[in-house]
Amino acid sequence: MRHRIASLLFVVLVVLVLPHLSSAQTPVAESDAWRALAAALEPGAFISVRLTDGQRLTGTLVRATADGILLKPKTRLPVPARELSFADVESIERAKQGMKPGVKVLLGTGIGVGALMLVVGLLYAALGSS
Repeated sequence: MRHRIASLLFVVLVVLVLPHLSSAQTPVAESDAWRALAAALEPGAFISVRLTDGQRLTGTLVRATADGILLKPKTRLPVPARELSFADVESIERAKQGMKPGVKVLLGTGIGVGALMLVVGLLYAALGSS
């Protein structure tokens, strides 16, 4: 009998307390948080977006809508802008835009030619003075 009363009190306690615990901690929907962040970003911002399937996209934010964002990906070959739903977004963060590959090649070539000219000039000065 005592065991039955204790179990009945436990069930009543769980039924009365459990709904209050679950309503006290209502989780914020992540899509709402990403929507607020995207709304705060200005169009033209360079961002990096990680999707729930693990794919990472970097590009220019064209616009933020109520359902998602329109992103113009930065790729070697031009691709059309992509509409990304907030439900598919794992994270959004600002990204730094690096140098283009052509600029890197020209910079490396210029440094190489400059170093070669320096070595040739030093050799000419060393051999020409004797």
